[in-house]
Amino acid sequence: MTDSSSVSVPALESGPLLLWARDEGLVASAREVRRLAAMRLEVLAGGALPGRDAADVLLTAQWAVFICWVDDQIDRRGLGSVPGELERFTAALRAVLTPDEPPDVSTAPAEVLARLLERTAMGMPPAWRSRFTTDYLDFLRACEEEAALRRARAGLPLADYLDLRRRTITLLPMLDVLERTGHAPMPENAQLAAQINDLRQAVADVAGWANDLASAADDASAGQDNLVTLLAREDGCSTAEARARVAAMVEERRSGLCSTAQALRATPGLSPARIQQVIRYVDLTERFMAAIVHWLTITGRFADVSDPAPPPS
Repeated sequence: MTDSSSVSVPALESGPLLLWARDEGLVASAREVRRLAAMRLEVLAGGALPGRDAADVLLTAQWAVFICWVDDQIDRRGLGSVPGELERFTAALRAVLTPDEPPDVSTAPAEVLARLLERTAMGMPPAWRSRFTTDYLDFLRACEEEAALRRARAGLPLADYLDLRRRTITLLPMLDVLERTGHAPMPENAQLAAQINDLRQAVADVAGWANDLASAADDASAGQDNLVTLLAREDGCSTAEARARVAAMVEERRSGLCSTAQALRATPGLSPARIQQVIRYVDLTERFMAAIVHWLTITGRFADVSDPAPPPS
């Protein structure tokens, strides 16, 4: 496999994902191109949707690019370090989801979100759009809450941090997207609602905690709290011991997710058509969890992707 750092920028720009990101204004400089290539988001999308149509995989990857880009504006570029700054950014995104409240000004990121949402909502029932809207608005609120905590230099106790992390990881909106691109709509059934909600939250937790393991050094250098640093502080243990505990938490949550998935597949009293719908959705969710864990072991997202040194004269 070719190391992305050894590939020339023109070669990287020939890929459909990078071409799309460039056309949408999400990457501009050669350094941003290298960073996006190092993220390997096509691996994440392909792992979640093995064997799916290339257009579905590409749309999934495009959502992943946008989600990571928004996250980078907040974490790497410090959006929100000044009161009101993040709220002005999120207002334009929020207006895409609540069209009855037009924004004072539209922004390029909001226009990207609107185009992605229009393509993804095509053919989906109204309940899907309502669920996506709820999940993405909650993500935006959580980001604002996190930014306020950072400005105040206020740490959270473990339970509160875990709740906030579940909301900032953007996994629930991404699961909503996968219903469309994976052709596996969520079963709308009151009998299954609690278990499906637990399944979704477990994937978000696994992703958030595994992400914190991968980004611990990156977050520490930025002075941002992280599950690893929080546990080290609360328990008075070393970073290595805190990392081991987070890894154990991830595995325990994955085990619980698998148990919930098995129970859902064996739900009694469902029609054959409904149980097949449940199985498709559960299979998609488990594949996505596995794809996330694999992706986090290979991504260069948390590495320093610097401009290469000029050739010797």
